[in-house]
Amino acid sequence: MDVPSCPKCNTPLDSKQTCVTCAAEAEGLKLIGRSGYASVKEMMDLLSGEGLSPAMDQVSPRRPEEQLHPLWNLYVPEDETGRAADILQKDWAHLIGDPEAMAAAARGLKGVDLDAGGEIECPACGHRFAASVASADCPDCGLSLGAPAEASPDEAET
Repeated sequence: MDVPSCPKCNTPLDSKQTCVTCAAEAEGLKLIGRSGYASVKEMMDLLSGEGLSPAMDQVSPRRPEEQLHPLWNLYVPEDETGRAADILQKDWAHLIGDPEAMAAAARGLKGVDLDAGGEIECPACGHRFAASVASADCPDCGLSLGAPAEASPDEAET
């Protein structure tokens, strides 16, 4: 699929050539996650239950599989981002309950910049290795970090 993307955040543009992520940002919302509907709805309900004001938008499909299983953006007002992150991390920590998994989650939040070159830390296992766009698989656990051009918008920003 050749889908045009937002030059600012890499979100696929909708049929009107509008970026849902930038439109939400213009309304004072901050993107805090992107996933399938069930995951985003669950996080949205949790945040709402804690008194926050989350919102969600469907993202235009970038890949064929996203036509049947679209991705959704989850936002909160900019001044709620810190509290939202704390609430979600506590919820995930409760589900995981494993210090090593918590360390992996922290690595995942840091993101990986393949364009920067040099040594990186694998978000999954913590192994440090020299990655490049041509060779972006962790030699320890096999996690494929993919090409930056194919990253989801939130990954492309980090």
